[in-house]
Amino acid sequence: MKSRKINSDRILGISAMAISVLTLAIFIYQTDIMRVQSKLSVKPRLDFTTNQGGNDSIIIFQQVIENKGLGPAIIDSIYFKYNDKIFSLDSEKLLSSQLPKLLDYGYLSQHATLGRGTTLTPEEERSIYTYNLPASKLDSVLSYLNIGPDDDGPFEIEVIYTSIYEDEMWKVTSTNSQPNKVK
Repeated sequence: MKSRKINSDRILGISAMAISVLTLAIFIYQTDIMRVQSKLSVKPRLDFTTNQGGNDSIIIFQQVIENKGLGPAIIDSIYFKYNDKIFSLDSEKLLSSQLPKLLDYGYLSQHATLGRGTTLTPEEERSIYTYNLPASKLDSVLSYLNIGPDDDGPFEIEVIYTSIYEDEMWKVTSTNSQPNKVK
């Protein structure tokens, strides 16, 4: 049998190729980690807040949406849900068509019409509506809506939004502020 002599140049060449392949694998892995980190650094997170205030004579209810995430939230759709029906985010129109007595008991002092493409920057909040009523009419309003003082309200607000990367989409509602991934 002939014994093969291993050439030191061949060993060096194979070692260099192995190191190059390993370096390429590490580079690809690091690039993927950086891509994930970049997406997380601009991930939005929308949340709802219901404020109640006022004084002895007037009570104010306010529904606010806020971006508590790290990046801008781009709204894809936003709407009211009432009695399993969907309505555009126009609180005055919703109240006048579905709950007209509410406008007899009190009034809207502010309402927003957020729509597709609206961008909420981090820490930005927008009031969706502000409803004012005399304190003496609170029991009548709760009875009309058939809700208790600690209930969420007669309708739900649902928002579908995306980040600036637009490859992931989330849905959040005013009754469940835990974002659910849609896409």
